[in-house]
Amino acid sequence: MSKTLLTVKEVSSFLQIHPNTLYKWVAEEKIPYLKFNGLLRFEIDKVMERQQKPRQNSDLLNLLPKLDLSIENYDRMLLKGDSAVSNNKQRWDFGKKGVFKRRLKSGFSWCYWYYDERNKLTKMTVPDAASREDAIVVMEAKIREIAIKQSVSKHITFRELAPIYLDKYAKQKKDSWKTDEKYINNRLLPYFGEKLLTHISPEDVSGFISQCKPKRVDMEKLKGSTINKHLQVLSRMLNIAEEFGYDVSKNPVRRRIHFAKESKYVRTRVLSVDEEGRLMAEAAPHLRPIIQCALLEAMRLKEILMLKLSDVDIDAETITIRPENNKTGKLDVIPIRSRMRQIFERLIAENNCRSPFIFNYKDPATGELRPIRSCQHAFEAARRRAKIVGLEFRDLRRTCATRLHEAKIDLLIVSRLLRHSNTKISAEVYIQSSMNLMKKAMNEADKEPENRPPSRPNWNTTRTYLEHERAVGRQRN
Repeated sequence: MSKTLLTVKEVSSFLQIHPNTLYKWVAEEKIPYLKFNGLLRFEIDKVMERQQKPRQNSDLLNLLPKLDLSIENYDRMLLKGDSAVSNNKQRWDFGKKGVFKRRLKSGFSWCYWYYDERNKLTKMTVPDAASREDAIVVMEAKIREIAIKQSVSKHITFRELAPIYLDKYAKQKKDSWKTDEKYINNRLLPYFGEKLLTHISPEDVSGFISQCKPKRVDMEKLKGSTINKHLQVLSRMLNIAEEFGYDVSKNPVRRRIHFAKESKYVRTRVLSVDEEGRLMAEAAPHLRPIIQCALLEAMRLKEILMLKLSDVDIDAETITIRPENNKTGKLDVIPIRSRMRQIFERLIAENNCRSPFIFNYKDPATGELRPIRSCQHAFEAARRRAKIVGLEFRDLRRTCATRLHEAKIDLLIVSRLLRHSNTKISAEVYIQSSMNLMKKAMNEADKEPENRPPSRPNWNTTRTYLEHERAVGRQRN
């Protein structure tokens, strides 16, 4: 246990000196020490290495032969009573650290726990530990590593943080890491690149927002939502740097008061029936079933292109959307409409088990079926030839939701088909009542009812009442 970190009380009990004397040695640098979680820790290895300097450590080195770091002495020092070495004990606490046994089906394993510098409890298993002494050695080595990291200052610039964030976090955790890379390289690095992380202040964030909104009209101007996405990436980078142990000042983007003002924008583009006919006439043969799948099943482009033969059950009339292809990361099952079933049957018959995917194209060189990986260029070309303005592929999903709503399908069913967790998202974002439907509703309100009841007379005055009685009497006569 040569790498054990001891506290002031432990070292003073070993050396048989008063704790104030030990503090005095620390102030005079007569004994090496580390700071862990704001507390002093002493490494016996460092003390013994300085035996070559008797002038500084003469008092301490005279007492070193009395040090006994055996497991029994460790127990007597840190654990009061004989229960420390009993066979029935399952847990040994050493202040803010300790070891314990964890029961398994095949026996038990040795584990250790400790509180880090943020007072967060961490538990770890020692797979190769054969005894409690082995677990304590690994625990002390881990605490020693943390203490050394805390004692070494880690000042880095934002430019040095960028590759660390992308390689160790974004590429491993986020599917949209390329978007973060674009934000970092285009905007964040030119502004924050040479600044130390400890020097990034709220004033720098305000300056970045001002730079993204140039005064000249001919310069590129970012929307408020785009600026806020840059700030979200910046905030996440600073949080990750703090988690990795780098010196970071208080996150200046943690409060949303520094965010830019966003304009609420909801896309409302819907494909009309006439536009659908022109688009299908101009689309390439391999693109037409993809467009029909988006219009009939309200599926996203990635979900359509990654659809396999095993995901389509013709007999049960269901489509399985796997978690790796789903935006929400969940497994969803949606029904197949009758028109889409005919398309699937034709595609499966043409495939003849030559490709595991549903949507393929024929390679002109080899004649083999290859899965379609992207169709954005083909869709854009078909849109231009059909002379349709302002249409994107994602608008087809909104068109399907709107047509279901116009067919008087219940909102809950539409939300379930769109696979939304909340009907509010379906109602506000994806369902757009067409202009023809609104005109029809207004015209229905303007029609006169066939048997409209007579208007109620005004009884506020006696003269009106008498005139009404005379009129009723004349009708009776």
